[in-house]
Amino acid sequence: MKESNRKLLESEHKRASDSRRNLQLFLSQIIDGDPVPTLVIDASHRITHWNKACAAISGLPAEQMVGTWDQWKAFYPESRPIMADLIVDGSLEERFDNYYHNLFRRSKTIADAFEAESFFPHLGSSGRWLFFTTAPIRDSDGKIIGAIETLQDVTERRLAEEQLLQYQGQLEAQVESRTQALARANQQLAKEHEELTNLLRKIEEAQQQLLQSEKMAAIGQLAAGVAHEINNPIGFVNSNLGSLKTYTTNLLHLIDAYESGQAAAIAEAKRQADLEFLREDLPSLLAESQEGLDRVTRIVQDLKDFSRVDQAERQRADLNAALHSTLNVVRNELKYKADVIIELGEIPEIDCVPAQLNQVFMNLLVNAAQAIPERGKIFVRSGLERDHVWFEIEDTGSGMSEETRHRIFEPFFTTKPVGKGTGLGLSISYDIIVKKHHGRVDVRSEPGKGTCFRIWLPIDAPAND
Repeated sequence: MKESNRKLLESEHKRASDSRRNLQLFLSQIIDGDPVPTLVIDASHRITHWNKACAAISGLPAEQMVGTWDQWKAFYPESRPIMADLIVDGSLEERFDNYYHNLFRRSKTIADAFEAESFFPHLGSSGRWLFFTTAPIRDSDGKIIGAIETLQDVTERRLAEEQLLQYQGQLEAQVESRTQALARANQQLAKEHEELTNLLRKIEEAQQQLLQSEKMAAIGQLAAGVAHEINNPIGFVNSNLGSLKTYTTNLLHLIDAYESGQAAAIAEAKRQADLEFLREDLPSLLAESQEGLDRVTRIVQDLKDFSRVDQAERQRADLNAALHSTLNVVRNELKYKADVIIELGEIPEIDCVPAQLNQVFMNLLVNAAQAIPERGKIFVRSGLERDHVWFEIEDTGSGMSEETRHRIFEPFFTTKPVGKGTGLGLSISYDIIVKKHHGRVDVRSEPGKGTCFRIWLPIDAPAND
């Protein structure tokens, strides 16, 4: 009976031993076949497993490492505990920090496990970056009987991160350099903008001064012509007044003679008064004087109509009448250079600022006279076409080239000698017609064949004007 029990116990012990050996072999095959570098130590810190991947990364074969306490040789030049040793010892985190200096942390996925990442300069030819995780191995009672540590070569990632940081640093340096360059450029642009703004303001001020100069020159020219036109009738009115004064003096002497009753004095006074001549000359003299005064009145009225100083706003106006007024005002500028042929058609009143259009008519008429070398003709026409009226001022002057025709409305462009014009007259006229009255200007000209300006103006101003 005792012999039978002994054999049974031996058999069970053998089966248990075989089972443990098979399990350990199975576990060894799993660990050794794992592509992740893995090592296992027991409670005495002796290496029990050192798989092929661990041998490959450390350069130390399992035959040399298993059964020894030399796990430090894979990572350090001299003996010191690795993380698995600290786990087996049940070390506190303070001891971990002594060796890994804030490079470690508790694992978020494995209980009681720790993780760290560090550079090992003795691995390989130029050192390797490893991320390692170490977990305790416990028995059924929870006692630590060993530790397993896995390694992950993260050298390429760390090199990529370092290269990325380097690129980032270079990029930040470039951005900083570009930012500074942009800041300098912005400062320069701001300075140039201020300079250009000041220059533009000065140009605008100079342009306003030139415009005022142009207006004053036109007013001076106009005043000289009007003065000449007024001087003629005023001259013969003044002469007639001198004659009237003489006649009146003689008549008063005759009256005095009659009052004295002296026949000789009366006869002498009659002779000096020449009553027969007075009867013939006085009506003619008074008629001439009245005609002269009427002429002055018409000139003043035309000048008033031309300037429209009391009507500067947009209104309905008869531009044929405006043309007549302008022609009378500039008559002195035209009569010595050209015969003016007026061919005005029937046109309706239009929405406009008459004083501005009178300025355009005057400018074109004076230019036409100045373009005639000796004596020629100026044609003034008007007409109606659909919802526009048109005006033509054509001369038989010297004409202009195609290049000049394309530039005549440019500010400050002039073909006149220096000091004879600002080059703003046609520019101002274009602005008045096109921008302020929504019309257009057509120009036909050939050298030696004269020039024709045709102005188109809408009868009704746009609703939003």
